[in-house]
Formats: sequence, structure tokens, C-alpha cells
Amino acid sequence: MKLSAVLWLSLLGMGVSSATVAWLTPQASASRPSPGAAAPSLTPSSSPQTAVTAPGLPPDPPPTASPSFTVDGPLRLEARLGHASLPGAEGGETFVMVEVAAPTDTTGQARAPVNLSIVIDRSGSMKGQRLTNAIAAARGMLARLRPDDTVSLVAYDDRAELLIAPTPVDRLDAFVFERTLSSLRGRGHTCMSCGLDMALTQVRRRSGAVNRVLLLSDGVANRGLTSVEDFRIIGDQARREQTAVASIGVDLDYDERPLFAVSQASNGNHYFVENPAGLPAVFEREAESLVSTIADRVDVDVMLAPGVELLDVVARGHRREGDRVALSFGTLNAGEDRSAVLRVRLPAGHGAAPVADVRLAYRDLIESRDRRADGELSLVLDPERDELAALDVRVEERLGRKNTLDALLLANEAFASGDLAGAQRQLEAAKAEIEQRRTRTAATPTAAPGTAIDDGFQQQLDALGRAQSSFDEAAEEAPAPKAAAKSSKGKKALKLNAAVANPFG
Repeated sequence: MKLSAVLWLSLLGMGVSSATVAWLTPQASASRPSPGAAAPSLTPSSSPQTAVTAPGLPPDPPPTASPSFTVDGPLRLEARLGHASLPGAEGGETFVMVEVAAPTDTTGQARAPVNLSIVIDRSGSMKGQRLTNAIAAARGMLARLRPDDTVSLVAYDDRAELLIAPTPVDRLDAFVFERTLSSLRGRGHTCMSCGLDMALTQVRRRSGAVNRVLLLSDGVANRGLTSVEDFRIIGDQARREQTAVASIGVDLDYDERPLFAVSQASNGNHYFVENPAGLPAVFEREAESLVSTIADRVDVDVMLAPGVELLDVVARGHRREGDRVALSFGTLNAGEDRSAVLRVRLPAGHGAAPVADVRLAYRDLIESRDRRADGELSLVLDPERDELAALDVRVEERLGRKNTLDALLLANEAFASGDLAGAQRQLEAAKAEIEQRRTRTAATPTAAPGTAIDDGFQQQLDALGRAQSSFDEAAEEAPAPKAAAKSSKGKKALKLNAAVANPFG
């Protein structure tokens, strides 16, 4: 209720305290939807309220809110709500989307040094050409680093061994580095967690640098920590320490799940290299990203307004402290972006209602300075509205990405267990969901055919379609359901799907 109306009703002797208490009382939490679910349908159970206007006075102007904002700079901060208004009689659910992007036309050279640890699997399965190509890739990576960068080299089999301690490139003896690489021999089992732990220990020793671990494996972790959840926890810890782990799976016999988990959790990339000859190209891609990083320690705090309840977070990693949700996006290169979506519930009320303050902090590597940006989000609670407005198209597309990620991973699990039909159902249902999202937004100019949002939907559909085709090809090669996942095409399908899923996280 507007202040003018409240004052007028007070003069008439009408009590408003009970209405105020009702407005400030949060409603019960809604149940959580399945990953990638569309916005919930909200229909107030009570009849819409009618606004009271004192006789002889003009009606209050419509309430205003800020459902989105953009702050430009070396990094662009954009935040938006899923809905500009909600039915106010009972409150309801919406989404808070945060996106941080580095412009593609960024000029200049990042000045922050790189702190890189290369972790090479030297277990018995790496003998021969795989190890030869891994050595060549590491050699090429060193050639791309700058004099003030730091590099360390770790190898692992049953245990991890520090072959080259963290050393600035301009002080590194190239002959010693080359001789160390050339002496690698495949042997023993695979303690992947041993190699990771030692590498993370090395990068912790230097502050003020862009920290990266490059992990290579061709096998299944069978020593040390082995579960997917273990590697997700390692990735979470690495992210909290501002270190991204880029993982590379070689050939068709490695287990993609722990590699994918540690990369996703740490804000790193995951690569599938079917032929060991492709290793140098992947190392080159990671080297290019390292030297073109323009921002580091990119962190966003979302401060929820009083009464706003957090229901879910769609992000690679987050931390909650009371009404604060901390998002860590790691590093950004020119043209890259990171995003997260929070699902929240607002209490009943009317008029403009604050939802969240969004605060960005990062290290600008071009100008070697810390920067900040912030903004506020609010929406209108309208007691006269009894239907939920259409979801913001940007939020719709971002939720679609999460839906695609979940479908690819769940389909992989079903296929690996021998349930080809179940895998295809997962993918087909996800495609139908993405098509519905696309149809809902098609009339919006920013989501029309040919726009970035429409292209995003198409990329999701393409990824799901390729996964379906790869499963079908594997089934043709090995008709028995449980044999399909173990065939060469089946193994390739699982690896490709994990690599394709990575950007949608």
C-alpha cells in the first residue's frame, strides 16, 4: 500500500497494523522441482484484494521496480529476475539470474602471472604413444608460458611424484625439464587423487597468480580416492582456493565421471581426446586461455532481501551464509561468460518489493587493480494478478542449459548400466522441454530466430540429438543392451557426452 493511502486511512482512524504484519510474514517453503524444471505455476488461493483509494484523491501511481540491471566495465555484470511482477495475495516463486561476461573486444595483455601445475598419468596403460604425445604436449605448453609464469610437473602411478618443483619459467633449466619429461615411463596403477593433491599443494605456494592444474589420465582411478563424489569435493576445495582444474581424458578406456566432476566443481574445462595425437592441440587451447585471462578471482555475492527464501541454486559451486549466497566464477577470458540462477520465494504483499542486492568483485588483470560493481533487483507484488507472467527469456534459456546438462549426464548413467531405452527417453524428454521453452520465447524480439538466445536453444537441441545418434550407433555395433556401452562406439558416446555437457553447467 502506498504511503499516501496509509496516512489518509490513519487520519480516518483505520488501523493498519494487522495488515502490515500479514504482509511481512513469509509463507511456507515450496517443494523443490526437478533439475531444469520450468517456472512453477502460481495461483493464489484467496480472492484478489481491491486497492482502497480515499474519496477525492487521485489513485496512487503504479509501483515501480527494477527487475534487471546491467553494469558495464572490464567485466559486464548483468542480473535479472525471472518475473517483473508476481501475484501478491500469496507471494510466489521466481528466479534470480546473475551473469558476468568479458567483452570480446578486450584489448591489452593480462599482467598477472600464471601458476601452472601439469599432472601426467604415467600408469602402465600410458605406455607407448600415449605417453609420447603427453610429453610433446607438455613441452608445447611450456613454450607458450611467459618468463614470469611458474610451472611445476607432477607424475603419478600408485603414488605421486614431484618431478619439477614450482619454478619461474625464466629460471627453469630447459635441459632439465626436457630430460625429466623424456625419462617418464608407464608403470603401476592409477592414483589420480594422489597426483591432484600434490599439484594443488604446489599452486597454493604462490599468491597473486592465475592458478591452474592441468590433469591428464587415460585410465580408471583404482588407488587413493576413487568415487565421483570424492573428486567433486576435491574440485570444490580447488575452487575455494581460486584454482581451476582442467581435465583431459585420453582414448576410450578412462572413466570420464571423476574427471568431469573435478573440472565442473573447480570451474575448469573437461576434454575428451580420442586419439593421443590430439593432446598437443588441447594443451595449446589451455595455454591460450591462460595467457588471455583478463580477470581473476571473479566472485559474486547475492544478498537476499528480508523475507526472501532461497529454494535452490543452479551453479557450478556456491556457498550460503544466512541470506548471502556466494558464487565463485574463477577466471574469465575475453569473450567468456559465467552465470548462475537462484530459485527464490517471496512472501505475500503488494507494491514494489526488494528481492536481492548483487555485488561483483574481481581482479582486473589488464590494469592490475581490484574492481567492484553492484545493483539491486526488485519486482511488483500485485494482489489483483492471479496468473504468473511469462518467464524472462534469458532466464528461460539458462534454465534450459541446466536441463540439457542433467539429461546428458542421466542418459549416460542409464546407457552405461545397459538401459538404452531409458537413456533415449531422458534425451527425448529433454528435447521436448527445450522445444517448449523455445516456443514460449519465440515471439520475444530478443529470442527470435537468429538471435543469441535462439542459438542457445539450438545448441542444446544439437547436443541432445548427437547424444541420441551416438547411442543408436553403439547399439548397432553391439545389439545386446549391456554390451553396447562397452563397445568402442559406446565408450566414445559416453566420453563425448560428458565433454559436450561441460559448457552447459
